[in-house]
Amino acid sequence: MAGMALVFAIAFRNLGRNRWRTAIAGAAVAVGVSMCIASFGVMDGMSSDMVRSITEVELGHVEVHAPGFSSRPRLELSFDQAAQRAAIAAATPGVRAVSLRVRGFALASSAHASAGVELVGVDPAREAAESRLDRRVTSGSYLPATPTPWPKAQELSTAERALDEKLTAQAAAAAANEIEALGSGRESPDPPELSRDETRRLLTALSPAPAAPPPILLGDKLARRLGSKVDATVDLMTNDSGGNPVDVVFRVIGVVHTGDGALDGTRAVAHLADVQRLYGLGDRAHELALSLEDASQAREIARSLAREPAFRGLVVKTWQELRPDVVAMVKSNGAFTAIMVAIIFVVAAIGVADTILMAVFERRRELGVLKAVGMRPLAIVLMIATETALLGAGASFVGLGVGVGIDLLLGRYGIPLGGLSGFTLAGASIPPVLHATLTAEGALWPVGLMLLMAILASLWPAAVAARTEPALAMGDR
Repeated sequence: MAGMALVFAIAFRNLGRNRWRTAIAGAAVAVGVSMCIASFGVMDGMSSDMVRSITEVELGHVEVHAPGFSSRPRLELSFDQAAQRAAIAAATPGVRAVSLRVRGFALASSAHASAGVELVGVDPAREAAESRLDRRVTSGSYLPATPTPWPKAQELSTAERALDEKLTAQAAAAAANEIEALGSGRESPDPPELSRDETRRLLTALSPAPAAPPPILLGDKLARRLGSKVDATVDLMTNDSGGNPVDVVFRVIGVVHTGDGALDGTRAVAHLADVQRLYGLGDRAHELALSLEDASQAREIARSLAREPAFRGLVVKTWQELRPDVVAMVKSNGAFTAIMVAIIFVVAAIGVADTILMAVFERRRELGVLKAVGMRPLAIVLMIATETALLGAGASFVGLGVGVGIDLLLGRYGIPLGGLSGFTLAGASIPPVLHATLTAEGALWPVGLMLLMAILASLWPAAVAARTEPALAMGDR
């Protein structure tokens, strides 16, 4: 114990022999550690922004679908008892919010242009809690809590059913004649006269339009493409779940900006009940999105939910399973940061090794005296290693304080991306200002690795010191 105390005392004293050199070496280590912590913070912040954009804007942390829907969304791949299943999911421990969604596609037409859109039906209150969609409305207002009243579908009379069968047979015959003509190379015969007015009247009876246009939200890029502003109307044409054509006019009440260019250019959002009625889905839904209190529990909660009897026959997946491309991008960010940190540490370790080696050469006479009075080579190695560890520890903790301060500043003010309005990376949106995220791992790993690198860097100078010959060293002038 006394020997170790002596080694420690000599090592501590040696740091003060050449204070300028010690300060310069310590500053290099401190700068390296602080830059590594700042780099971890920025890259962790970018990864957090990517994951947040996926789990808030597009997906939840956990999602429930009918089998096959996540790989190829189709209108018929819906599940029943949607509200009951949502209530069960909301009662699961660790779940913060649950949102029911219906997804479909339609052709949107305004007075100026037409565009294909992805129509999403949401429960306004649930969606606001799950994805904070209400905070992304840049002009106009959010969806109202109550759906639009729709007239009930009318039962067709015997005469109307007979007319429906006649029109269907005529349409089928016309299609068959056209196909036969194409196969034989002959000119297709003129189709029989079909009454469009009668067809529209039957469709109106089966699926009457609402008395007032239902409200709808448009992505800001989609609104610009259509030339639609708040209070304008858009005509949505699509097919319902039975394959029947549907044509309903909606009123634009708000414009939404999510930061995801693809979504903002194609997505339209309306009340869940309105979209269910539009597609003739009843109480069925396509998607159940869960937002969690702790995103790291996604796999555990997904497995727990999949074991529930109410979810038997449905597919429960985490966002990592639904978007492996984003997971790969986050891992790539981590690998890039690790390579950059490794380069910084290697440069710092070389500087530490050079500083300690120069100190060893300057203290050859002192080392010779220590060996002459009986200090073993192992003790000399421990002394040099302790000296380096003290230098690395002191400088690393200074760098820790500076790096944490940088992360806190960047977390509050961020780094502007040169006037860019944000961009999309691997399908995830990156905001126009990058903010750092301070984590325990990102702060402590650089300190621990720098200490390890400093100790490893001291082994070469320590070996040189341990091989010092007392007689030769004491004869140096």
